Amino acid sequence: MERRDFFKKAGITSAALVSLPALAGSAPAKTPTPGHDGQEEHEHEHGPHEDLNGPLSSATVAFGEWNADPPLDRFPNNSPRDRNNHHLIPGEAVIKAGGAVNFVISGFHHVLVYDDGTKPTDIDITKLRPTTVQPGPPLIDDAANRVYRGLDPSVLPMLPGSTPPQPLQDRVEVVRFPKPGRFLVICGVLPHFFDVASGFMMFGYVKVLP
Repeated sequence: MERRDFFKKAGITSAALVSLPALAGSAPAKTPTPGHDGQEEHEHEHGPHEDLNGPLSSATVAFGEWNADPPLDRFPNNSPRDRNNHHLIPGEAVIKAGGAVNFVISGFHHVLVYDDGTKPTDIDITKLRPTTVQPGPPLIDDAANRVYRGLDPSVLPMLPGSTPPQPLQDRVEVVRFPKPGRFLVICGVLPHFFDVASGFMMFGYVKVLP
């Protein structure tokens, strides 16, 4: 069938055919999105990426460690609390504003982060709360200047076959620091942070550069 006969059977007149190219040409052009492949929109939703590059974009802090001297066998699900080192290593991590710290948690610990300028002596260790799942040691519940409170370690899944029965001990919590300052990081498990005989123990700092 010829094109003219096709359009005639379809009820399309010659005038309409002439107007089709004009209509197509008159359609409003889509305004290109600024940036490459919608980069500006992506930055608006998730924040600019300039602060995510370079050696100071992230740091790793060991939040408790399993002592390997004398040798320790944790197989298959053994997490003896008397073999855990209650320290943050390094004692001060350095990143730039907008970067993140990976807190690699080994043991029954609770990550608390306090705002710029906070010192261990500023923490009110009389403000406590019980762990969600009992029995468990008291957790520090001082909300003044607190910018991050991590998971309650008592609510983590129980490890099958652990002796005695105990929850998952090891995990990672990643915290982003958008503004400069020197932030105090402590373990919110009271006997890990403060002991009458030893004083303040499990704490460190995150120094965030502009």
